[in-house]
Amino acid sequence: MSTAKSKSGKKTKTTASRAKTDGPATTERGSKEDRGGHRIPIQLLVDYKSDGHFLFDFCRDLGTGGVFIETRQPLASGSMVDLTFTIPDSKETLETRGRVIWVQSEIPGKNLTPGMGVQFESFDTSQRQVLEEFIRRYNETASRSA
Repeated sequence: MSTAKSKSGKKTKTTASRAKTDGPATTERGSKEDRGGHRIPIQLLVDYKSDGHFLFDFCRDLGTGGVFIETRQPLASGSMVDLTFTIPDSKETLETRGRVIWVQSEIPGKNLTPGMGVQFESFDTSQRQVLEEFIRRYNETASRSA
């Protein structure tokens, strides 16, 4: 979402459309509220299952609220997926359920990464703590090397 001024001068929230997809309209990635917190740029293999189909692709970024999965064949917005991925420095495998909340289709001539944003719906407490701790360590390491 972005903010725009109407003719009357009042600020209004607007939604920028993404490329046309087979599913419901998708929205521009934006504020931290929309994305479920801070994301870190990382490439991890993510296994996911939806409607009995087992798939795997790489994620582009990861946060406590969700993940962006690079794929030329994203699922429809609203699709439920079971995700499995391994935290690199702990070798801990995390499993959760998520919902596709936005889709970026491939657009010829545009430098956009096709894929889907998946919001985590359920994590058990210990697995969420593992993820939060990994993101904290990642951010500390990144800030020391900056």
